[in-house]
Amino acid sequence: MKTSNLPTLRAIFGFAVIALVTGVSSGQENAVIWEGVYTAEQAARGETVYTETCIACHGQDLGGNSNSPGLVGMGFMFLWEGRTLGAFYGKIRSEMPTDRPGHLPAQDYLDVVAYILQKNAFPEGSEELPSSVETLDSISIVSKP
Repeated sequence: MKTSNLPTLRAIFGFAVIALVTGVSSGQENAVIWEGVYTAEQAARGETVYTETCIACHGQDLGGNSNSPGLVGMGFMFLWEGRTLGAFYGKIRSEMPTDRPGHLPAQDYLDVVAYILQKNAFPEGSEELPSSVETLDSISIVSKP
């Protein structure tokens, strides 16, 4: 290798590292739940589903009980901070309700996720949570910036 190419190679390598670190190379930036990833209407539908199928275990205030985790506040963030909405959605879709896991339509699970986000005071947005698990996996659950 000619030494005259070394500065050029270093520059290319440097830009590649910067692109990887900042996410530019992926073509898709990750979102966070503070960017308004659900709508009020979706959360309202989720409240109905929650009342019909989740309230017995997780309580009216979503605080949980000795057998079911809380879905709001510090309890929710303890379990889910640093993870994605895709992971959260996947967990409830595959395990809830406990007496008939996966029984609900996919949209109902998305709506319940929206309701839980609303009850945690994450902001509403102009678009509903998407049904694409890949997209949900790109939305991080993080503490308020």
